[in-house]
Amino acid sequence: MAESAEGSTRGAGLERAARSTSPVPCSIVPAMADSPFSLRGKTAIVTGGGLGIGRSIAIELARAGADVAICSRKIEHLEPTVKTIRDLGRRAVAMAVDVRDEDQVKAVVERAVSEFGRLDVMVNNAGASFRAKFEDISLNGWNAVVGINLNGVFLGCKWAGRQMLRQGSGVIINIASIAGIYGATMMAHYGAAKSAVITLTRELGIAWGRHGIRVNCIAPGPVETEGYLGVLHKAGPDAEKTYQAVAARVAMGRWGKVEEIAYPCIFLASDASSFMTGATIVVDGGPSPRDGEG
Repeated sequence: MAESAEGSTRGAGLERAARSTSPVPCSIVPAMADSPFSLRGKTAIVTGGGLGIGRSIAIELARAGADVAICSRKIEHLEPTVKTIRDLGRRAVAMAVDVRDEDQVKAVVERAVSEFGRLDVMVNNAGASFRAKFEDISLNGWNAVVGINLNGVFLGCKWAGRQMLRQGSGVIINIASIAGIYGATMMAHYGAAKSAVITLTRELGIAWGRHGIRVNCIAPGPVETEGYLGVLHKAGPDAEKTYQAVAARVAMGRWGKVEEIAYPCIFLASDASSFMTGATIVVDGGPSPRDGEG
């Protein structure tokens, strides 16, 4: 019986795949110029790039070889990071931006492209929150947290995505939180926004996967940042008790450090993750020891 056209096509595809994975003589394999983790010649934007996780991401992107544009609501928060990036021999641009304002986010992308010629990596990191019982959150408080943590990511993805679609390539990295996976009873507005960011990441990974654009997400656990520790201290005299209780819920028994979020970000920004899109990497020090009790 003659093989069907579909079977023939599939067989031809398998043959091509087999040929592409056949051993090649070492003498004709070109040596790699850079590590797959290298970002040499790449350009990036990091929102919330003046403090905490954002600052660490911006510096590590520069260490990996990228030129970096950073933005924050307060320009004075950005100046030390700009100096560090330039001291590493990379170009840096700083802009005061409210990520809830579409015109300002659009202007950030346009400025980065004007300065660097293109945009290769967009890191939507800006975020903010406060602790409160759900029944005590005002509509203004809810809208403020959702505006920064979700609308800001939407706008960053939209305008970076438009530029990357024109280029035919690019990487977007959204910083979410384990609150978006497991929930956070004292920050329900924050958890809801971050959960939406995780879903949006998957949606865009599917939508843009065949356009040369990868969209992934990092969901950090408790990380020692100025913002997170500030939220704890505003909770009152029990701040230290809360800090220790949070650490006790982590398998490794401690809070994370900002660079421990920046390093996975370099992985996602680089060719080392070239077959990943729509994914969320959880970086939280492991599940609670209680989860392993049988």
